[in-house]
Amino acid sequence: MQGKSYHHGDLRSAILKEALLILESHGEDAMTMRRIAESTGVSAMAAYKHFANRDAILQALAIEGFNKLARVTKRARKKSNLAADEQLIAIGVAYIMHGISHPKVYRVMFGQLTAGIPDAATKSAADEAYGVLCDCLRDNAETFGFDKAEAETHAFSVWSMAHGMTSLFVEGHARTRNIQTKDQQRDVATRGAELVARGISFRRGSEAIQ
Repeated sequence: MQGKSYHHGDLRSAILKEALLILESHGEDAMTMRRIAESTGVSAMAAYKHFANRDAILQALAIEGFNKLARVTKRARKKSNLAADEQLIAIGVAYIMHGISHPKVYRVMFGQLTAGIPDAATKSAADEAYGVLCDCLRDNAETFGFDKAEAETHAFSVWSMAHGMTSLFVEGHARTRNIQTKDQQRDVATRGAELVARGISFRRGSEAIQ
């Protein structure tokens, strides 16, 4: 087979693109170095020059997954003229729907993050995605009625809801509750995010009553 010609940086990107296609179409078990190289149109030796093994490719896919999640949630928050609670809801819904749309990548992302001690690059990418939520809560702390120093504590609660719901969808558990269409998924995601936003604003309302 005639191998394709790539510039050095282009080949790495091409390998990751093909690896992602294999992952999403056939699952993680189908991702062998030989298959990825063949799909890219290069020799396995050429692929090994960029990635030491399959785990290195999974790590790179996880990093790109977190980077994309950060971009998606930032974009959702930046919609014009959103109030504080609407920003939080938008981030939550964007997070959940993105995970639902890319279930196999989502598994890889958190599989890499929880497999022993995550490497610095993966943790940095995950922190950036998590930071979108932290920034929203920190920037709107006064509106929500808590100190900026509490933002990360509240962020963990919000993330727990978003990640938990996303994982239920990704693992297929939502189908047992007859939640199957995109509209149904988005509706449930929105209701969940609204409940969390309401809960975070609860103290503000309680103090106003007092």
